[in-house]
Parts: sequence; structure tokens; C-alpha cells
Amino acid sequence: MKNCGEEVPMPVIEFVGPAILANDGGVAFRARVDGGVVSYRFTEECLEDVDPKCVTNSPLEQFEKNRTTLLSIAKSKIEKEQVQDGVVSVKTEDLSLG
Repeated sequence: MKNCGEEVPMPVIEFVGPAILANDGGVAFRARVDGGVVSYRFTEECLEDVDPKCVTNSPLEQFEKNRTTLLSIAKSKIEKEQVQDGVVSVKTEDLSLG
């Protein structure tokens, strides 16, 4: 139980990948969080909207061009405990977190 004013330790996150094309046209990416495996799912729409001036024909290429921003958003969602059944979904509305 947490005492008043006591800080909760941040999770240990290690992005291990690889980035793979998901069946829905987005990108899936794995991470280890406190020793367990978490899957990230970046929607196709999110990948198109992350940098609208530089959209590529490949979701994987778009992910790699914006990897730092996208993984920063993913990290933020883990820290906010936004994991459902071992999956963190990153959508267009999450781009403001980056």
C-alpha cells in the first residue's frame, strides 16, 4: 500500500522490437516492461497522422521515420498504466502525448 506522498516507482521499459506490419495495416512492436512482454500496436491512421507532411507508402517506413516520437508516446502510455491484456494501443488521439 502506498503512503501519502510516497512516489510509485516508474516501470523499467526496454523496447526490443522488431517492428512488424500488423494485419490491420498498422505496426506492432514489442517491449519488456518490468520483465514482462508488452505489445504495442500503432494504428495505420496514427502512423499517417504523426507527420502528415512526410507520409510514406509503407507503414513500417513511417514508423521508422518517427520511431522516437512514437516510442515516447508508447512509454507515456505504459507509465500511465494504459495496458489492456498485455497490449498498448497507440492511436491518432494519443499523438498529443509525444
